[in-house]
Amino acid sequence: MKGRSPALADGTADRRATDRYLPALALGFAGYVVFGKSFAYLGLPPLFIGEILFVLGLLAFLASGCTTVLVATVPAISACLLMAWVLLRTLQGLGAYGIDAPRDGAVALYAGFAFIVAALLVERPARIAQVVGYFRLNARILIPIAIVFYLVARFFGSSIPKLPGQDVEVISVRSGELAVHLCGALVLVLVGLCKVRRLWLVAALGAALLIASQSRGGMLALLAPLVLAMVLSGQLRRLITIGSGIVLIMGLAYMADLEIDLPRGERPISARALVENVVSIAAPSDANNLDGTKQWRLNWWEAIRNYTFHGPYFWTGKGFGVNLAEADGFVVGLERGGPTLRSPHSVHMTYLARGGVPGLALWLLTCASWIVALLRASRLAWLRGDVDWSRYFIFLSCYLASIIIDASFDVALEGPMLGIPFWILFGVGLGSLMIYRGLHIVVAPARPRRMAGTGAHIAGAAALLAATCLGGPPSEAAERAICPIGAIQIPVGASIQALVAKAAPGATFCIAPGIHRAQLIAPKDRQVFIGQPGAILNGAELVTDMRQSGPFWVIATPRRLRPAFGTCLASRPRCNDPVRFFLDGQPLEPVSELAALRPGTVFDDPATGQSYLADDPRGRTLERTRQPYAFRNDGARGVTVKGLIVEKYATPAQHGAIFGDENRRATAWLIEDNEVRFNSGAGIATGEGSVVRGNKVHHNGQLGISPNGADVMIESNEIYENNIYGFDAGWEAGGVKAGKVERLTLRGNHVHDNYGSGLWCDVDCRNVLIEGNVVERNSDAGIFYEISFDAIIRNNTVRLNGTGRGGQQGSLWVWGAGIQIAASERVRVYGNTVTVSKGSAGIVLVDQGRERLDQPPAKAGRAKALYRTVGNAVHDNEVIYEGPSGLSGGVSDVAASNPNFGIIETGGNLFDRNTYVLHQATKAPLFIWGQGPISYDAFRTLGQEASGQIIGPK
Repeated sequence: MKGRSPALADGTADRRATDRYLPALALGFAGYVVFGKSFAYLGLPPLFIGEILFVLGLLAFLASGCTTVLVATVPAISACLLMAWVLLRTLQGLGAYGIDAPRDGAVALYAGFAFIVAALLVERPARIAQVVGYFRLNARILIPIAIVFYLVARFFGSSIPKLPGQDVEVISVRSGELAVHLCGALVLVLVGLCKVRRLWLVAALGAALLIASQSRGGMLALLAPLVLAMVLSGQLRRLITIGSGIVLIMGLAYMADLEIDLPRGERPISARALVENVVSIAAPSDANNLDGTKQWRLNWWEAIRNYTFHGPYFWTGKGFGVNLAEADGFVVGLERGGPTLRSPHSVHMTYLARGGVPGLALWLLTCASWIVALLRASRLAWLRGDVDWSRYFIFLSCYLASIIIDASFDVALEGPMLGIPFWILFGVGLGSLMIYRGLHIVVAPARPRRMAGTGAHIAGAAALLAATCLGGPPSEAAERAICPIGAIQIPVGASIQALVAKAAPGATFCIAPGIHRAQLIAPKDRQVFIGQPGAILNGAELVTDMRQSGPFWVIATPRRLRPAFGTCLASRPRCNDPVRFFLDGQPLEPVSELAALRPGTVFDDPATGQSYLADDPRGRTLERTRQPYAFRNDGARGVTVKGLIVEKYATPAQHGAIFGDENRRATAWLIEDNEVRFNSGAGIATGEGSVVRGNKVHHNGQLGISPNGADVMIESNEIYENNIYGFDAGWEAGGVKAGKVERLTLRGNHVHDNYGSGLWCDVDCRNVLIEGNVVERNSDAGIFYEISFDAIIRNNTVRLNGTGRGGQQGSLWVWGAGIQIAASERVRVYGNTVTVSKGSAGIVLVDQGRERLDQPPAKAGRAKALYRTVGNAVHDNEVIYEGPSGLSGGVSDVAASNPNFGIIETGGNLFDRNTYVLHQATKAPLFIWGQGPISYDAFRTLGQEASGQIIGPK
């Protein structure tokens, strides 16, 4: 729009607003941890610090553009319903109880913080690292301060001044609040996400002992989540060791009757006090203050259950605003001069008493669905090898569980001191869960036909991603890869290989945005390489020492390290030279003699080792490829390469810049969400068990992807404009070419405009599945299956291939067909839509009488074995002819003396139930069978297309 600034146009102003809010919220979280109730009273009634943060958070929530996080997951939907129910009951009590109604309703309405935090994380997933940094700061610095303040409050409570105008001490952290935050810090350390000193551990254990002796709820809030964290993180042996040590020490202390007296009439710190706390949870205790408070709670809770589950308040509860202690007859606090308690000592009973059974059910559903979702994500992350993600989810689950446990025994979530931190943690979990799920969802390119078995998954993935950040800044919300917690950070300029060599197998590396030049990486087993948005592995070096010589610019160029490999088109004889120049990011075309030099080209003189340019490079970026590989496979297994731009590597023909091939030990690479471009040979080459998913592979010199070995998956990639250097596609070039593979799957790829065939499997491929791809406008055949066995080619959209672009052969006779099966056995072709351009071919079988590579031992008189075009079935396809000519069928391209001469007719090959659509009237034969073109009627006479049909032009 006119008048709109660039900052507003790209969402920068909104992001700046959201960037400011997260530190402010972290500061508020820290205030509740350190100061407790006194921090909550900062502000002017009715706008205290919590309400101010909430209003600012709503503005950040709207600015994030990620408002649909409200309905993206089951926990989020549950929390929305809980908020809606409580808001309804709060509004109903507003007239009778005034400000007390929203004050009581805050127990659920604070959930707004959860959606604010989730939206900020989803808007910019890299903020997870910022959040983890806050948790580490909380553990290392704030918790020790809170412990000191807690001790000051315990030993010098009568001397602590109060807030001006408030009956609240400046330092007023209660046992339960410190317990849950101390538990969160201990879990963070326990799962390995934070390192601390021994002195910190001593202080933390001392504080835990003090809390456990003073509060049953605090004791359980500490112990139960810590035990859970150790079990979930696989530290059972450590748990048994530590537990046995604690039991032994407590037993000795109990027998010795050791205790530390506290002022203000509080219970002493002792093993006996701990035992009494434990016993009093489930059985009567000799300590009267314990049994008395427990019985008071139980009586009140029983009254609440009676008038809800068995009484008139089943559906509605007593509402928000009413003082439940007065209404239910369980007033306490008057004996101390007030104020009186308003709610029962259990958040669950609060929801039941105020919101009825629906309120309690929604609360339990909200907590249960969140914890189950995070624990499930933790397990999935562990199985996928994302160990830091798994530990992170365990930490969040145990921290929140600690708060719930404490809130089950005390008034906790009803106030902001724990209510706001609880919902902030809930929001961190929501956002992190959505981000992690997004990392493992791949959206396939759009296809005109619905794919059985995958459509629902793709639609669901698309819906989730749309719901994650509808309307938000795309560049931020669509970050391709997130750095896991604990990843080794690689800044620009660092030697990646040096860090890889020092790291252990399984390490994760996070590669910073920017250009990482001339890096060659040889990974170890299970190492993970994740590029932050904008991280570029560039295999070229900057050229700055060009000198002018007459009309040209000259530089010495290193000679080739190996002989040139690969067949070039006659018009481009230097296609196989991996050393390439780039001017302002665009490749310069090599010419064969100095006289042919012009702008946009380069001449390499092999006699002198000099390179000549016609372009003036001053003030421009001139690069020359240097490294052969970005990732070189030295036998590493299970390597992950994700989220990177990989470009301008001097890759030899048939080798990939990401080269996970040529080593039998190397298996199971995951190459995902990368952009691979302008490399001299292939973009990506894989070994056995590898997955290549969600990449953009384009403008590579020879080939897009070269899969090798068994059990390889190539799915949901965009593969286009490859073979830009002019290799002869009849040798090997184009989109994807595989050879000698078993159980290869090519699924859901968009393969277009390559200078060669789109998808090509050649030489003894077996058990190949090619399905759901869009293959269009490639220079040669769209899908080419050659001298191989046992394949299924189904449900693909194949359009207008055989164009001959880039000087390739293109459509010639039956070559360059939409789907081309050459000298192969037992191939089923069905469910495809093939659009044929003028003069090209549709679906064709060709027999060439070629000798098999796996010849049996030679014996006198035994003829050589041949590949045979037999047992192929082409059915239920739609072939659309754009022009008045084109062929489909089968043809024998051998002499009459060849043993395979009649194999098309006698080899059990069948066409049936196919539909042929003509856009133009024609008298030309559209079919071929055996030796020459024939009419449709003749084709049927030969036993083909018994149930097929031709649809003529209207």
